Amino acid sequence: MKLKMTKEEFYNMLYAVLGDVTPLKVDCGQLCNGACCAVTDEITGMYLFPGEEVMYKSMPRWGKIYDTDFSYNGKAVELFTCTGKCDRELRPLSCRIFPLVPYVKKGNKMEVRMDVRGRGMCPLIAAMKVEDLAPDFVKNVTSAMKLCMANPEVREFLYALTETLDEAEDIL
Repeated sequence: MKLKMTKEEFYNMLYAVLGDVTPLKVDCGQLCNGACCAVTDEITGMYLFPGEEVMYKSMPRWGKIYDTDFSYNGKAVELFTCTGKCDRELRPLSCRIFPLVPYVKKGNKMEVRMDVRGRGMCPLIAAMKVEDLAPDFVKNVTSAMKLCMANPEVREFLYALTETLDEAEDIL
């Protein structure tokens, strides 16, 4: 791995690691009518990882980026929203790994878990465990998130994200 890379190179590398694997061997959107891509009246979307906005220098007509109140180390996290119909090759990292999310445990140990924040929307989160998902999907997501942990800025974001996951777990 190249030690010094641009943010664009970093995210292209992560996208390549993920490849075209999906949570199930079939289109999981058929189970829920594509709930994770559904457009609602409220602003919902996926957090962009630090610096990932560089991947949207030319914003696709189906996407939009909003500021959020969520931050890490004083840096605001941006939210990517879409019209429900996207170019899958241009999806943000959070979309590509959903319904999984990285979770940083004590001692900087990272694992991927089901994203509790999507429990009311995604039937996979309520009905399955990580090990029930397609093995290649879990392996690729884990590999990509390990690369994220090696990036100091992204690692700080993951610490803050883990705190929100803990808070969400307490509420749910």
